[in-house]
Amino acid sequence: MVPVLRLMVNPRSVVAGICVASSLSFSACSSSKPPSEGDIASRYSYARQLVEKEKYDRAIIELESLMFASRATTMEDDVLFSLADSYYQSEQYLLAIEIYKRLLEQTPGSLYAPEAQFMLAKSHMELSPDYARDQEHTRKAIREFQLYLDLYPQRQEASDLADDIEVLKGLIQLNPDNAAYRSKLALALSESERLGRIQESQKNIALLREKLAENTFAIAERYVKLDQYRAAEVFYEDILRFYPDTPYFEKAWTGKIMALIKRGKWFEARAALEAYDRQFPENMENVEDYRNKIMKHFTNS
Repeated sequence: MVPVLRLMVNPRSVVAGICVASSLSFSACSSSKPPSEGDIASRYSYARQLVEKEKYDRAIIELESLMFASRATTMEDDVLFSLADSYYQSEQYLLAIEIYKRLLEQTPGSLYAPEAQFMLAKSHMELSPDYARDQEHTRKAIREFQLYLDLYPQRQEASDLADDIEVLKGLIQLNPDNAAYRSKLALALSESERLGRIQESQKNIALLREKLAENTFAIAERYVKLDQYRAAEVFYEDILRFYPDTPYFEKAWTGKIMALIKRGKWFEARAALEAYDRQFPENMENVEDYRNKIMKHFTNS
């Protein structure tokens, strides 16, 4: 069971090299001064106070300097996760990706690891562009969401977990001083949050896969416009092979049949048409024109 994560922060990125100068200017604007030579814990606490006040530009100065000061200490993962989340909340997703990955590599046993893996995937998803552009981050987001699902699988059905939470809440109302009930409720609520991330990961993977299918279909259609039907067929085949769970699966079948007819591949076109009929018997009228062309060819041959 993953314990409840510590407070996340949301600052904006500032280049580490200007931390000292920015800190000096900050001290003149803040009602409280940063600890100049304080220990890591007090400096981190100060940065969190700034975050709670949404003074992200100022808080980031402390977090970036602490990233090095906290190396190989018990607070290393606190600082890295807070900094990564700060980049994410500031829409600096490339920097967020770098720090989430650093946390997972440098402190793999951290309590933040599950959330860091999930947020790493979300950072890539935020960088996933329109379907017509390069889909590098789309593929990386799918990979990282899937890795999250593999590393942290669902342990309990949502309905059972919801029932457990309600029972524990009722028990605490009857016996509010029972520490065991409160501990079990905290764990159940934490598991509920994790289950929510699992469901979101599954939903996001489906959306991202659909975008990849749309990208591939658009490429195929461009080749059709250029009368390059063999090239179009290759991309239709990619959809049939890799994205059968998307709305573009049926469109790829009709596109393949059309491309084969255009290329004069009548036997292959007939086989593709028969495969389409088996998979979509309720939509056979959608390919009626292709069916007539194929039948006419074999009748006249």
